[in-house]
Amino acid sequence: MKKNKLLFYLALILVSFTGCIDRRDCCDMVISQEFYVNLQNSEANNLLDPQTEGAVDISKTRLFLIENGEAKMYRVEGGEILDNPFGIAPVEINGILRAQIQFLYNGNKKEIEGFIQWSQVLADTLSFSFNSAENPRHLTKITQNGKTLWDKEIDPLYPVTIELIQK
Repeated sequence: MKKNKLLFYLALILVSFTGCIDRRDCCDMVISQEFYVNLQNSEANNLLDPQTEGAVDISKTRLFLIENGEAKMYRVEGGEILDNPFGIAPVEINGILRAQIQFLYNGNKKEIEGFIQWSQVLADTLSFSFNSAENPRHLTKITQNGKTLWDKEIDPLYPVTIELIQK
């Protein structure tokens, strides 16, 4: 019996080492519907830092997706993100406060436009591309006014971080 347990654990350890050797291979398998935003003003000040003049209040920030010409506010219905019902939360990464934006698009388009309403006067319109128009679908590209902010073909590593500059 002890011999069988030893063989089982040895096999388990061996299998765990045959997984992803190259970090890029592992990360290509990771699917994420979230991305991080660095929001700056024209002087490169972080507008998500409450100590910055003109900072935005992330708790009042909303994501809207435009479907059939109508802007629909994104809202998490149930699930695990009870502290983050609008899919946007502050997070500090490498000492920089960023907005973590998480959403799951349930429509049937391969590309959809949306916008992040930072405040009553600040908003950023973005286009989101997905690998498929059917489920499961995963974010593959984010653009703003025709400019690519992130493309999985160019930068396949996660987490996805984009920079938006308010003028």
